Amino acid sequence: MATSNGKGNGLRVALCAQESSFRDAVFTALVSGGHSVLARSEIGEGLPAFCNGSAPACIVVATERPDRPTLDMVRTLRSRLGDVAAVLVCRRAVMADVRRALELGIEGIVLENDVEGALAAVVAAVSAGQVSAPSGQRRAVRARALTTREKQILALMATGLTNAQIAAQLFLAESTVKSHLSSAFGKLDVSSRSEAAAVILDPERSRGLGIVKA
Repeated sequence: MATSNGKGNGLRVALCAQESSFRDAVFTALVSGGHSVLARSEIGEGLPAFCNGSAPACIVVATERPDRPTLDMVRTLRSRLGDVAAVLVCRRAVMADVRRALELGIEGIVLENDVEGALAAVVAAVSAGQVSAPSGQRRAVRARALTTREKQILALMATGLTNAQIAAQLFLAESTVKSHLSSAFGKLDVSSRSEAAAVILDPERSRGLGIVKA
């Protein structure tokens, strides 16, 4: 672990990455973009100690992909550093990864190949209250509102009811239930009942969906 300061009059950033070469590349992009790196660390949980009591404007975490352990680590960092913006620099991230990260409060995601040209700007944007995702995954940041009927059907589905049982309870044709589920799955970026249920039953991921659990 090391504490390093970059040059420039931009924002103060705390950086975490396990792999040194990845961490150095992200550090260089931040400093070249005018930001200063308040602290660098290999292990996320140790990062606050290297900030020496100063709160960064943004946390940048370089990782393989935005998996749950990484998101949990960011949550821990925020609990110790205060309400600061967070950006993930990922080697890979599919649409479902991006959507889940945004749902759990990550403000920005940058792919490794875009670090040099995009990272500094994304850090500035999220620190100003914006949300940023890779250009090819813009759908992940668009609000895709569920209809009232879709919310009803998803809530019943999450309890384990079959399509036929849902249809009977709501006085609908089974084909209509299937149609609503297909539309809802597309909005949630899931492909199965189990994936949809996982989203609905997760208090953080379901926040804002408006689904009243049965």
